[in-house]
Amino acid sequence: MLQVIIDKDVCVACGACVLSGPDVFDQNEDGQAVLVVDEPGESLRDQILESIEACPVQALSLVEHAAAAAE
Repeated sequence: MLQVIIDKDVCVACGACVLSGPDVFDQNEDGQAVLVVDEPGESLRDQILESIEACPVQALSLVEHAAAAAE
């Protein structure tokens, strides 16, 4: 499972993440980054990585959690 973390204290509301990952990110009324999806799937990995790279202040990070074992 992919988890995207947005550091709201660092975000400068430039919108680079939205341009790089429109299916993952949007901006709130203050211009800060917000997630469009709670749990982005593997199909959005490229957009997430492009957005992380595009962020001028490194406010975004990606954490990968191991999938739960099927019982």
